[in-house]
Amino acid sequence: MNSKTTIISLVAAVAVLSGAMGMSVTGTFSDLKIVEYSSLGASSGMGLIGHVEIEARHADGELYDYRQFDNAVVDDGEQCILKMLFATTDGTAGRGGYSSGAAASGACTGVLTGAWDVIAIGTGTTAAGGSNPAETDVVLETESTANGGARGVATTKTWGNLTSGIPQIVMSKTFTSTGGAIGAVTESGLFNSTTVAGSGMLARNVFSAVTLANGDSITITWTFKVGDN
Repeated sequence: MNSKTTIISLVAAVAVLSGAMGMSVTGTFSDLKIVEYSSLGASSGMGLIGHVEIEARHADGELYDYRQFDNAVVDDGEQCILKMLFATTDGTAGRGGYSSGAAASGACTGVLTGAWDVIAIGTGTTAAGGSNPAETDVVLETESTANGGARGVATTKTWGNLTSGIPQIVMSKTFTSTGGAIGAVTESGLFNSTTVAGSGMLARNVFSAVTLANGDSITITWTFKVGDN
């Protein structure tokens, strides 16, 4: 069952239950701003696929915003994946031999010996290359660095196989506003280093603002599957 079907089924189930109990469901989900859409269109069914989930909570743990989107793997990440698997063009440097891409070798930013398990958030809203996110993106537009918003390694990383036999990984990190508000979070990216300069981006997504006041938190969960969906 895909994510859209799951959301629709959930809404339908609540509607039936609420009707049976004489309740109204108007506003039930709008208060939580539950959103689901595809940022890049339908998957071809092959390759690296999956989606991003966002949960925002107040300091008391109350969930006040939830989103989920299709993954947006950028060109730079695709190039780096190939170079990690198949080494350099002449085979002399070995896996992870590139530290940055040369024009003759195609795009690939960042050291390839690190895992893409660093999650970042930001406040950028400007579309790049006619779309947002764009496949040519290599950084977040305005990455958060203060008040608990700085990028960091995923605090949970779970490997597994779906019932269909498709392997997947789920990575998650929670950012909590401390010492001030992080503000209107509108983007997230997955990188291969906690150092901003020169790091490689695997994926980026943008979304309507999730505003974090002091004490609020946002949990970003990136899921990737390899194979037929």
